[in-house]
Amino acid sequence: MIRFKQQRFALKIWLLSLVSSRLKTATDRTTINRFDIFLLAVAWGNIGYAAGISYLRHVGDRVVNSKGPILECGSGATTLLIAMLSQNKQRDFVVFEHNLEWYRHLQLILERLGFHHVKLIHTPLNDYGDFRWYTPPALDLQTPFELVICDGPPGSIPGGRYGLLPIMGKQLSTTCLILLDDTHRKAEQHIITSWRRQRCLRFNRLGYLGSYSEVEFC
Repeated sequence: MIRFKQQRFALKIWLLSLVSSRLKTATDRTTINRFDIFLLAVAWGNIGYAAGISYLRHVGDRVVNSKGPILECGSGATTLLIAMLSQNKQRDFVVFEHNLEWYRHLQLILERLGFHHVKLIHTPLNDYGDFRWYTPPALDLQTPFELVICDGPPGSIPGGRYGLLPIMGKQLSTTCLILLDDTHRKAEQHIITSWRRQRCLRFNRLGYLGSYSEVEFC
């Protein structure tokens, strides 16, 4: 059983390396090839739970068409995609992950792939009263975040992804674009409504049945 897991992990790394090689040239384009995204989902090996193909591609397109630091809340297939697309761009890429076991698993994959520029940080969840969210460390950034991929914490956590704005709002640029997944769910729609009580926001629902959205400051 152990040998089988080792072989399966080695195969995953090989496939992800192949995808990474293909995506190295993608940063010279304004759109990401759908086939490359499909290969990433297959290599990740968890298509049923990973971000949808459409959402992954949209994330990739936004990465190659933006500049400045990137923040991701919650890690997974999108982490690897952004790592692949930012490896030659000298961009700060910070990822918050509260699950220690998952953090160690993904950190090993990033190390095997040579993505040393990714700042994957284990950030335990903290109680902020009405919600729980990550405990963000002190970050040494030259400029505020220009792009945020908001995929966590999970919806099972009180407040879910709400904490992004009240906790990290001052570290987001006025031109920051937030990609919020699962906005077809009432919980995420409620989060956007709550954010709008704090700041003037524009949001655009995208994907099938509005499954993800772009959120910007007015």
